[in-house]
Amino acid sequence: MSFISIIKGKILSIVTSVSLMLKAFKKIYRHGGYTIVNISSIQYGQVLKGRKIVVTGGGAGIGFNIAKRCLEEGASVVITGRSENKLREACKQLNSGLLQPLVWDISEVSEIHKGLEKATFLLGGDIDILINNAGVLDTTPFPYITEQIWDKIYATNSKGLFFLTQTLCEKWMICRNNSLKKIINISSQGGFVGATYPYRMTKWDVAGLTQGLGIKLAQHGIIVNGIAPGIIATDMQPGFLHQKENVFITENPLQRIGLPEEIAELAIFLMSDSANFIVGQTIVCDGGYSIK
Repeated sequence: MSFISIIKGKILSIVTSVSLMLKAFKKIYRHGGYTIVNISSIQYGQVLKGRKIVVTGGGAGIGFNIAKRCLEEGASVVITGRSENKLREACKQLNSGLLQPLVWDISEVSEIHKGLEKATFLLGGDIDILINNAGVLDTTPFPYITEQIWDKIYATNSKGLFFLTQTLCEKWMICRNNSLKKIINISSQGGFVGATYPYRMTKWDVAGLTQGLGIKLAQHGIIVNGIAPGIIATDMQPGFLHQKENVFITENPLQRIGLPEEIAELAIFLMSDSANFIVGQTIVCDGGYSIK
């Protein structure tokens, strides 16, 4: 190899290194820092085998990832949502014979009985676990909130969740058997800090309902708990999705975005028999945001 070839090679190596450094600095400059994270899944070994689970809002984000982990742990799952296309795409991605989609808007209270009947049919038996994940977001600030915004948010996040839960629990209480039933309510860090707009206020509702039902239903063999996610990389947080692999933020003490897979891991634990002595608790998973 000639001297000139060696010099050219070293120059190319330096240029490549500088280019990579500039890209990294650009990411840091744009977002204030640069952090990547890898999430490990605990393989419990079919811990949910035979369980029949409904995940509302299961077509994307947190609900999608919870459904994915439930399938991996042997459960039969129905995912619900308002978009048939989104549910179809989710089923295509998950590619499991244990998964069924159900187009169902839980804000339509008059359709809840019918929705539960369809879910039970698709699952081939009674529901064992309900994941109340469906939710809608509007961050219009106070004092510009309209009645229409209020009603839209409450219809799904609070009213729909309540009546779906009540209807299913009534059935469970009448037809009680020896198996534990479980409900996991997906709240938000917004349910543990001051609230001035409907989304956060509904999450206070959900956290309070989780505690109240936890006390009331435990004697009936129904365990109710909740999860309060913080800033998570989903379509509900579009302002953070553009960061892609860079999860750095300054909004919480951990200084990073959470991943939906992390919420799913916590949900699997709460669904398992390892968590049967946890009652009425909402576990906050927000990188320390709500206690800063």
